[in-house]
Amino acid sequence: MTSERVVRVVCHYRDASLLERVIATFRKLLIDINWIYGRLVNDAGLYEVYLGVKDHHNFLAAVLDLSKIVNVIRVEILNNVDLIDLRDKGIFNDLMHTRSETFIVYIPQIGSTKCYSWGEECG
Repeated sequence: MTSERVVRVVCHYRDASLLERVIATFRKLLIDINWIYGRLVNDAGLYEVYLGVKDHHNFLAAVLDLSKIVNVIRVEILNNVDLIDLRDKGIFNDLMHTRSETFIVYIPQIGSTKCYSWGEECG
């Protein structure tokens, strides 16, 4: 089993290219993304995007590059994260009428973080 790092990106959503740039930042350094989860935080267009990425020797470089993207407020590396599989809670079973192995939603519970903004550590 490979180790996984969880990253939270807080950003202003202007168009779909923002998500493409976030994903491309990891992919151009050959870092695989296992899962993506995003949510709207407020009506002003502030989003949180959670990424489960494989641990890689280029990981910190990708995070620093990601923190310099326009409309990205900050990038946080989440440590000691417990992922709750919502399939185990039975939430989606009523919607799908079956236990699907192809649709998995993880909700991260955060322990500690390390924050980067414009290439520098913050917070």
